[in-house]
Amino acid sequence: MLSHHELAALLLIRDANTPLHTLDSDFLALARYQLVEMDAGERGYAPRLTSLGQEVLRRLTHDGHDNHDDHDQRDDRWNEEGGTA
Repeated sequence: MLSHHELAALLLIRDANTPLHTLDSDFLALARYQLVEMDAGERGYAPRLTSLGQEVLRRLTHDGHDNHDDHDQRDDRWNEEGGTA
């Protein structure tokens, strides 16, 4: 299971397009879990999410969830039964 620090590092790696200046323990753990890799570029080394790392974040953040109609239908049923959405 990932710590909250490791999850934050995974999000930072996804959102940042800058070279990595230090290898901290969170990055090393993510690399050990095969969630990130290092790519060598013109400006130095930059972390990159692996396909497994992308999938973990997709599932946690619901990115790429194309069908929002299912959620809307559940809300409608909830409202019809007297609940509030």
